[in-house]
Amino acid sequence: MSRRQYEEVDDHGQILFSDDPALLLGGVLMGLETAEGTVTLDHAQTRHMPTALFEFRHTRRVNGYGIQYAVPAAASIDEVPKEPQIEGAILFGMRRLPPEFSDLRLPDPPGSDDDGGCLDEKRPTIFDELRMREPPRRDPDEVYFGMNRRPPGYADLRSVPGWELHETPDDRPGPWQDFGHTYSRLELRTPDGEIYSRIWVPHDPEWKAAALRQGYVVCLCGVELGVRAPYAMTDAQYTPSMRHQYFRSGCAVGLTVGGLVAYVGHR
Repeated sequence: MSRRQYEEVDDHGQILFSDDPALLLGGVLMGLETAEGTVTLDHAQTRHMPTALFEFRHTRRVNGYGIQYAVPAAASIDEVPKEPQIEGAILFGMRRLPPEFSDLRLPDPPGSDDDGGCLDEKRPTIFDELRMREPPRRDPDEVYFGMNRRPPGYADLRSVPGWELHETPDDRPGPWQDFGHTYSRLELRTPDGEIYSRIWVPHDPEWKAAALRQGYVVCLCGVELGVRAPYAMTDAQYTPSMRHQYFRSGCAVGLTVGGLVAYVGHR
């Protein structure tokens, strides 16, 4: 396949960290689904989570020239046409981000006298180290850490069992090799092993090292994630704050799904 020809699963993409100015998700609770239940991760230790953005190339809101048709700012989720890619991901367990997701923030944690020592003989995993210790709840719906009140299960970004993110070094001839760039191919796969979305991104050793260490990547998929610059605007003109506004608008109208996805690196 030529690099200038695209299949249905090929989308626009970007890798960054959750606290990047284009996302500002450094203070969001994250939960890992395990056999023993949901482990809530300490937001103070997960501010710099590796993140991958998958912005759909083929949608009802993007015409043949890549121009997006804007949704009115006052539009509700019910007024926005359903996107088959969004609804399909939800059927496979991916979660739709609530409208207020991009506004949810946690305050800086107070100082702790805990020396962080571990008396167990078994070495803890990275997510054991990141586990958040919460006080007992008096009410199941009680809100902690300054988080806005949300229905149960919607105040954090949880893992989506069965989904996998595969990263493969892309050594095949491509137009970027003329400029000395090294790219990686990222494939987001559904629980049945099918490719849901595929992107090519510049190889980032720091990002890859973080993904390998933690074993999970924050994956966000949608129509407006701030990856593509608006029509007639260069990437240099497309500032992080402008990207963040696009990300917020996508959440506001229910056009973004996401979660923690297991990372699989290939060499």
